[in-house]
Amino acid sequence: MAVFLERSINGSGFEPPAAMGIFADVPPGYWASGWIEQLFNDAITLGCAVSPLRYCPDSPVTRAEMAVFILRSLNGRNFSPPPAVGIFADVPTSHWAAAWVEELYRAKITAGCSTNPLNFCPDNPVSRAEMALFLGRAFEFPLVAQYSINSTGQNREGVPISAVAEQPLSGLNGFQIFANNDLGMHCGDLDHRIASILPPFNVVHAQVFAKGAAPQLLTDSAVDVYYSAASNPKDPALQNPIPNSVFKTNFWEANPLTGNPFAFDGYDPFYPPGILQLFPILHDVSLPGPDVARLYLGDGQLAADQQNMPGFANPYLDNLRQRFTRFDTDFPFFVDFPAFGYTLSALNWFAADGIPITPFDDFGRHNSYPLMRIQAVDKSGSLSGSAGTVLASVDTVLPVSAEADCFRCHTSAADGGNGEAACIPGVDGNCLQGGGRKTGTAFQVATASMDTANVPAAVSREWAADLNIIRLHDARHGTSLQTQTPVVCQRCHYTPALDLAQVGPLGPGDAAANGREQRIHRTNSRVLHTYHAQFTDLFDEVMPPPTDASRFNPATGKPEINAFVQDKLSRSCYQCHPGRDTKCLRGAMFNGGLVCQDCHGGMRQVGNDFSINFSSTTPFPAGADLSRRVPWAHEPGCQSCHTGDVLNNLTSDPNVIRGTDGIRLLRAYRSNDPDSRPVVSTNRRFAENEIGGKQVLYRLSKDSHAGVYCEACHGSTHAEWPVKPEEGTYVANDNMAAIRLQGYPGVITECTVCHVAGSLPVSLNGPHGLHPVGDSRWVNGHEDFLEGRSLDTCRTCHGTNGEGTVLAKVRATRTLGVEDRTVTLNKGSLVGCGICHENPM
Repeated sequence: MAVFLERSINGSGFEPPAAMGIFADVPPGYWASGWIEQLFNDAITLGCAVSPLRYCPDSPVTRAEMAVFILRSLNGRNFSPPPAVGIFADVPTSHWAAAWVEELYRAKITAGCSTNPLNFCPDNPVSRAEMALFLGRAFEFPLVAQYSINSTGQNREGVPISAVAEQPLSGLNGFQIFANNDLGMHCGDLDHRIASILPPFNVVHAQVFAKGAAPQLLTDSAVDVYYSAASNPKDPALQNPIPNSVFKTNFWEANPLTGNPFAFDGYDPFYPPGILQLFPILHDVSLPGPDVARLYLGDGQLAADQQNMPGFANPYLDNLRQRFTRFDTDFPFFVDFPAFGYTLSALNWFAADGIPITPFDDFGRHNSYPLMRIQAVDKSGSLSGSAGTVLASVDTVLPVSAEADCFRCHTSAADGGNGEAACIPGVDGNCLQGGGRKTGTAFQVATASMDTANVPAAVSREWAADLNIIRLHDARHGTSLQTQTPVVCQRCHYTPALDLAQVGPLGPGDAAANGREQRIHRTNSRVLHTYHAQFTDLFDEVMPPPTDASRFNPATGKPEINAFVQDKLSRSCYQCHPGRDTKCLRGAMFNGGLVCQDCHGGMRQVGNDFSINFSSTTPFPAGADLSRRVPWAHEPGCQSCHTGDVLNNLTSDPNVIRGTDGIRLLRAYRSNDPDSRPVVSTNRRFAENEIGGKQVLYRLSKDSHAGVYCEACHGSTHAEWPVKPEEGTYVANDNMAAIRLQGYPGVITECTVCHVAGSLPVSLNGPHGLHPVGDSRWVNGHEDFLEGRSLDTCRTCHGTNGEGTVLAKVRATRTLGVEDRTVTLNKGSLVGCGICHENPM
């Protein structure tokens, strides 16, 4: 502490004079003696005791003591703070340091340790992280380059001088927590004034376990789960530039047409009449998320909760833990859609629906992969002996992008667009009248230069694109959207993504419609994908199969993301979806050279959904063709390519594209299927759950092994572990959860993440029928275990010849004791019988 303070006062190059032995307990030979005596000579400390004069160098410094040290360092030895008035609930005016603590608060060096009531925690020891934060604020150090942390969604002029303090990454040995975003990327907007695609609304699920031979899944009767902002010292976003001010979003700003927040005017129609106005629509507070389990499986009441950003009370100062508001035992998923709805039983996860995070950190840097620290806390003390004890912590990504925009076609060349849907004569070629060059529809084209708001250029560009879209819509369809801003297209064009109460398409005559007209209009997915697919010169949607020479690398035996593929993506999916800069698809499949079209098909297939017949004469539900896709609900799963093991899979089907390993497929649908429907595996080893013949989404599925949800071990949809870069100067934030859980990136492989070491029996009862990994009892006892069993038990993963397959790949280098010797298995090698003993195959 003495070193930190003196270097803050005198500069990083300062060295104190030699110690003279002022303190009885700090001899001149003590490593910090010179620094401590300088602190005394500067009258910043008076020591901890007199007769003899002592310093207590190994005692922790409390927050109250630090208040005195910092204010004396800033203001000199003669400084005396004004009398205390009682700002903090836990620091009465009679407290010895009350005046100092309150002055520290007035100087905006501290925001306290909690709110409601406002506390300071004067007797808590100061951590190194808190010390860095206090000094950064006090001396205005340029600490921003060291952190990328996202605690608030509020804008600010100028960049903060330091990052908010983080909650300790702590826990007890006997507990574990898993936490994941459910989708792998949330698509948002830079600008919400004219139109909005989706609100800031990130969803995180968590499960908590008491470790043991048979881990126990803990519920909300014993545990609360919280989130707060976190950082990664190797975050690739640290390479991004820091602007002069911080723009996060204008979602909560006032609409000049109504005086309401843009958030309210845009999304009020998605709630029953009068409901949204019952909830606070404030900065850093999410739109309410309904409790669908209670609605459909409980007492039938429609209740909702909101989630806050950790800095909502004091932006750029606070990073207060926020509680997950819901625990789901059972969970309904669109049960009123009989063609695909189902109820998930014994899900047992904590849910934080709607965390309103944006893709810019607290210093204005672009970061689409911000981290939140998820912590399980002992509710009553029944698990740890002390209520409030942190049982387990993990950092997980809340991915969010503002790259889902339309400017490439819907702005003029004046704003970097191609002018196809918004051309200006004299600016854009072959433009005879202002408006849509492709459609010949005339309207007044907006440009970013017309935006009078003080916002970044990219925000003004999106404002212009949004305005051009609704002007084009008004001109073509006779609507008056320009007088109804902000427009959310899904008000008329249904999407399950915004149907939070899972009620299905609504329209006039429905009591809860509140302006929605979804029954007679085709879905948002259908109108966007099928309409734009006709412009083949703009949307090059046909991606060659993964085995095509343009994509396949014969040296590796796999497809790869080469320049050809990147160009194809930029002229198809990435015209509108995140991908050029922000990587929605970035996980294991992307690493293996697979792309959007390999799983979902082309734009026409994606848009060929159940709303094909919707119209004023055949509205929903009569016009619904539920043999077709329902967007966001009918999606490919792991089983669509991982169709089984070595001995039982679908690679012999003549209509599939098989990988060179002979086990996995490289495309999730059959070549002879014009609708690109996902393959459903008959071997359920790697398949998602099935309920009543309906295929459950990956993000909602769980393993039969202890009820762990799939994303807990494999990572989020589109971001399955590992995500590159995995090591080196920078490490992708997505990997931080796996590193925390098992010590290295990648799918969770170590049994000791949940099980006590040495407690597992020699068996094949692990996830997907796996045996214990890295366990000496399995290594030396599996031959006895397999005695009398068919060798096919081994061949399912280790290959017909027993020499290893991709299903037996080593995830991390490990050394095993095999009888009287050691064997080292290197990361990436394939485990075969012949490595340790004679191959019986």
